[in-house]
Amino acid sequence: MLRPAIPAPAPTQTALRLERVARLPEGFADLAADAHGSGERMLEVLREDWESGSIRFDRWGEALFALHGPNGLVGMGGLTRDPFAGDDVLGRVRRFYIRRSARRAGAGRALLGAVVAEATAAGYPRLRVRAPASAFAFYEACGFLRAVREKGATHILPLSP
Repeated sequence: MLRPAIPAPAPTQTALRLERVARLPEGFADLAADAHGSGERMLEVLREDWESGSIRFDRWGEALFALHGPNGLVGMGGLTRDPFAGDDVLGRVRRFYIRRSARRAGAGRALLGAVVAEATAAGYPRLRVRAPASAFAFYEACGFLRAVREKGATHILPLSP
């Protein structure tokens, strides 16, 4: 059974502010330190990609979002065309991270909802992600399906226009 592609907002999301960004936002270094402290490198890789110019989230079908809470930046996540999908034009969730103190309060769903909405608007038929095992339950609760025979992805979300 598929769940809705864009999760319903949680009641605690009222203090959150989502923005599409064209540069790494204020508070990024602190958020990256939080990710590093939990053993995740996705924001270090985001910074490396940004500085090298390899991924700037500025091409067709791409977007980078920052999620702010009352005390600053609580999450980041992006969308790109999936480079591992061969000839298929699919979307990919990239560099997605929610501050540990903001988890289980609706922040992840709010940020992922923005990525899903952007992917749908871009016309991607599916959205893929390669998530760490610790995030499998989150993606599955948000309607993603465990990927089977999908090179370079742990989960997929079929999208409808």
